[in-house]
Amino acid sequence: MSFISDLKTMFGLTRESRDEIKRELDFYQAIDVHLAWKRRLSDYLAGRGKEVLEPHNICVDNRCALGQWIHGAGKARFGEFELFKQLTEEHAKFHFYAAKVVEEHQTGHSTAAEKILMDDFARQSNKTITCITKLHAQIEGQND
Repeated sequence: MSFISDLKTMFGLTRESRDEIKRELDFYQAIDVHLAWKRRLSDYLAGRGKEVLEPHNICVDNRCALGQWIHGAGKARFGEFELFKQLTEEHAKFHFYAAKVVEEHQTGHSTAAEKILMDDFARQSNKTITCITKLHAQIEGQND
């Protein structure tokens, strides 16, 4: 079986189902929002950020639109699929590392915060964006 055939049988989505998923979550916006976190955190560490960032809020992975979808409609539709499970895990880690950057900065460990931002957070951000992109491609790649 080819890769495309595997994808077709993986989800078996109709056009109506794909359209419904698009109404549930804007994948492009989810990517943009998560990409913007690096700038938000960089600005925060540099003292340019005007928003109040609190680690105990940032670490919760079900408050953003993607997280709400992952823990709700997305889980109901795709919860048994490995790629969705991977997205769930990577997204939770994304929020963990974002919170860790802020926590380290707030406790006076600015060098550690910068290191986490540039290393662990950046790596985790890439993994999360990759999972979002792959899941979106699989959803969009279905034929009727």
